[in-house]
Amino acid sequence: SNLIMAQGVGQAIAENNLAGKVALIGFDSDEKLIKFLNDGVISGLVVQDPYRMGYDGIKTALAASKGEKVEANVDTGANLVTKDNMKEPKIDALLNPKLN
Repeated sequence: SNLIMAQGVGQAIAENNLAGKVALIGFDSDEKLIKFLNDGVISGLVVQDPYRMGYDGIKTALAASKGEKVEANVDTGANLVTKDNMKEPKIDALLNPKLN
């Protein structure tokens, strides 16, 4: 349900040689979870898109400040990352954001 819990369960799977026997989908990502995914310890990660969240947030705030009608809820989406798609450019950018 979150980064720390996924790390803990992934570690337990790895230490008990349960990779491939237990399916785990984690939420968010860091180096440890990406390694678990790459090594087949976990099956997938659900990751957010912070750039899109910021873009949609500013766009919605600007529209609201102009008195335009805005949606009550804005779905900024989530992405399922698997070993098969983790090298795709869009997914790779979410896992390894360029911060400069």
